[in-house]
Amino acid sequence: MKIVTAADIVEAIDVGYKQTKIQRAREYIGASGVGSPCDAALAYSLRGFPEPQIAARTQRIFALGHILEDVVVKDLKDNADVRVFEVDGLTGKQHSYRLYGGHVSCHMDGHIETDDGVLRVLEIKSMNHASFQKFVKHGVKKAHPKYYDQLQMMMGMSGFEEAVFIAISKNTSEYHCEFVEADSIQYAYLMARVEHVMSGQAAKVSDKPDDWRCNFCFKKGVCWEGLEVEVRCSTCSFAFPREDGGWHCDVHDRQCHQPCDDYELYRPKEKGM
Repeated sequence: MKIVTAADIVEAIDVGYKQTKIQRAREYIGASGVGSPCDAALAYSLRGFPEPQIAARTQRIFALGHILEDVVVKDLKDNADVRVFEVDGLTGKQHSYRLYGGHVSCHMDGHIETDDGVLRVLEIKSMNHASFQKFVKHGVKKAHPKYYDQLQMMMGMSGFEEAVFIAISKNTSEYHCEFVEADSIQYAYLMARVEHVMSGQAAKVSDKPDDWRCNFCFKKGVCWEGLEVEVRCSTCSFAFPREDGGWHCDVHDRQCHQPCDDYELYRPKEKGM
């Protein structure tokens, strides 16, 4: 497009985002999503169902969040003088842990060691100031239960007994930090929910597409709006996750290799079923 006005510049940027190729959706239940109120959303994530093109503004919010995470890590190292291990020394990648052959996974912002010599999970979040103030006032468990569940999954999967949760306000650059202890009961509850989803029992959280919980879900396109789905074994209603990371076909009673003529698009149960 031609750029001749100030408004054209902004529009051109947004158009550029729309032309970005949509990456294939992950095919696992992530620790960051396990606190979702909807089992169907977890099932769609487990099976790798696609997500629509994310709005340009939302993409910039995510990108800014990653930049701020790097700022926080630098401050922890240079100013707080604590040891931060943001990548696994063996792989050079994020610290990650897997269950059920990778059907359940978590990726950590890092490990952190303070002067007491204890190594903890490190999780960093950037927040708008209203969310930040809520965290300061109530703590992560009450203010942001989804983040609390993410921390519990990380600790439960990795064996760590404590986590450092640090937030930065995107409005004021203030920091707030909390040490969170592992909660074995909450972790057991989350794992029971994961196994419920993996067994094919997931149901939608609502019977209306305009429910506020659906409005913020990246799987709304496949759940309510008929977004096209790639024909794969993982998106078939007859496929169930194996503990080794593969998929088992209930029709042919064997490990899935490629879609067959019996393919039927997976759909979660309706609310209340």
